Amino acid sequence: MDDTAGVRSRDGTAPQGGGRRSGPPGLGPAHSPQKVLAHGELLRRFVEGRDIRPVHIRLDIMGPTAVHQPEDRNGTDVVGPARDRSSPENALPTEKAVSLLRGFAAAGGRAVTFRGAREATSHPGYPAVCDAGHEAGLRLGLVTDGTRLGRPDTAECVASTHTWVRVALTAAVESAFRPGNAGPGRRALASLLEHVGDLRQSAIDPDFRIGFHYVITERNHDGILPATRAARESGAHYIRFDADGHADRADAAPALRRAALLADDAFEVRPPHPAGAPPGGDRRARFGRCHYSRFTAAVDSGGRLHPCLQVSPDPRYRLGDVVTDGWPGVLDGAAHAAWEATDPLSTALCGSCHYRPQNELLELLLSGRVSLDDALRAYAAEVPSTLHADFL
Repeated sequence: MDDTAGVRSRDGTAPQGGGRRSGPPGLGPAHSPQKVLAHGELLRRFVEGRDIRPVHIRLDIMGPTAVHQPEDRNGTDVVGPARDRSSPENALPTEKAVSLLRGFAAAGGRAVTFRGAREATSHPGYPAVCDAGHEAGLRLGLVTDGTRLGRPDTAECVASTHTWVRVALTAAVESAFRPGNAGPGRRALASLLEHVGDLRQSAIDPDFRIGFHYVITERNHDGILPATRAARESGAHYIRFDADGHADRADAAPALRRAALLADDAFEVRPPHPAGAPPGGDRRARFGRCHYSRFTAAVDSGGRLHPCLQVSPDPRYRLGDVVTDGWPGVLDGAAHAAWEATDPLSTALCGSCHYRPQNELLELLLSGRVSLDDALRAYAAEVPSTLHADFL
């Protein structure tokens, strides 16, 4: 699917970060920046200036690991601008997490992605939290290291309540595989591959997808093809590749081309996403407000709302405590209104927006440079049904 299909302004510009992707029908559009076009009524409210609420949140249920804070010469803790002295190490308590999800569903929420600095499934109440969210009508996704997918309680929880799972694959051979932060484990990789295949077979949701995420670095180019074979043989739906900031994509390109040949109707190989702007190209973002945070947002382990995952849990971007004050109280509050009126590119962490294509598209629609009706018709013609549409 062409991510910019039908979305071009009258001056010929379009959101950057597109490109045609291969793969089984449905999986490409499910990860497209243009997926917001699957929400026609929500977009109409947005374009008309009416109130809208986020339909998707990314929840860091476990929170950060404690980090020792150095002291300056006066004995005062030195806290960097992005480090919060009061951020709790502990997980969001189960009862608060349940309350948060129920409140989100009542406020119009539709989907939750569990992810964060620490493994979400290690939360002691993870099954209870997921059961409550699922019962409230929310669809659930999980980004995981896979270390607990073989535990009966976790496996049953994921199979019965989740819509998708993405597993970090750190290596394609046992000797190099390190699940989570552990050292190499005997048959740890084989076990993980087996658990992924089991979950594909046992999941209840007809739209369930499970796959692997492999980050290409300067050291692991030679693992691209073996990782693809292992993912396919496991029964996963896909393997997704990303390149870290130091990886030489030219070195990885031949292996990625060979890996792509392993794709078929049951297994997708997704290459690294194009950069938001080409090297040496126009890096100026073409939007003046963070529109996308009105559709999707992030919540940290303290129950505090942030505009997106990129700036969570930075205390400078807190919009309110949705556990204590409730979703309506925060979404209608002064901090949230102030953020929506702020030029995000003037803030510390938003100069390289992770959601630049989405924000540029929304700006085109809001300004009228792209007709909403035309964009919706073009998208519907190319993508009649969007898989995982609520996970914006």
